[in-house]
Amino acid sequence: MKNRIAEIIRDNDRIEIITHEGPDEDAVGSSRALAYGLLSLGKTVRLVYPTPIPDSLLFTPAPKYQKNVNPQISILLDVSDVKMLGGIHPRGEIVIVDHHRAEHKEGKACWIDPRKSSASEMVYDLLHALEIELTPAIATNLYLGIFGDTGGFIHSNTTPRVFRIAHELTRAGADPHSIAYKLRRSKSIMFYQVLCTVMDRMIMSDGVYGSYISLHELKKIKAKPDDAAGIVEEMASLAGAELVIFLKELNPDTVHCSMRSKTTEAALHTAQVFGGGGHGKAAGFTLKGRPNELIEEVLEEGVKWVNKG
Repeated sequence: MKNRIAEIIRDNDRIEIITHEGPDEDAVGSSRALAYGLLSLGKTVRLVYPTPIPDSLLFTPAPKYQKNVNPQISILLDVSDVKMLGGIHPRGEIVIVDHHRAEHKEGKACWIDPRKSSASEMVYDLLHALEIELTPAIATNLYLGIFGDTGGFIHSNTTPRVFRIAHELTRAGADPHSIAYKLRRSKSIMFYQVLCTVMDRMIMSDGVYGSYISLHELKKIKAKPDDAAGIVEEMASLAGAELVIFLKELNPDTVHCSMRSKTTEAALHTAQVFGGGGHGKAAGFTLKGRPNELIEEVLEEGVKWVNKG
């Protein structure tokens, strides 16, 4: 399917790349790297982010792309569910490139590979199929995405191949020290204020740790929803936590849940119960409701899957 998508790209000149709302390292890195690659082929490219890129992820090179494009092809990148598009409607024929476990039925072509660490790893393969050279800008963005989705090379999706790709990306111009520092050593004071609120109300039950933060609380400490990015990873570092659950209120009636599990696939199974998805050990969902009202229900479901092993 990778080669089929490469053919589609070669045969079309106007392409839009759409990733998910709340773009993370992988969404930003993979989309920017792919855009650079397509621009090098002389394509007209439009990048679409349903919600703005967090300030903390603006440090990698960004391609110059056109806003007013009538696309022939819409590439949905790192999108496991159309609900993640935040109301954005693709304007061209849909092509899907994603590494999450999901049932995609729409699209001109659909390349889903949960064995890949990230969408960035898949874009690396796609650029290779298109015979596009790895420039420093492409390499930097791909490294950003791979580093982000492997948790800094600590998650179980960190394969020997991931290390080989990371090595090639550094040789092509990515600066691994700078990227790691900016992602892991440049947290805002607001992040820690959010973390304090989350840790203070932690609920623990049978190896499942859950917490939340409301929109009102974010506003009270003058924090933005982006300041809560990475909180679930901090929770996942707690000793004794088999599954961690973090609910973040996006607006007065919508909650996003992020989950991480250490040894079982409890994160994915729990997310699927609430209509979400992801990886076995890293998953999430978005649901109508209030975080303080949903946390117990999600926690109870998580305990079921942890106990099933």
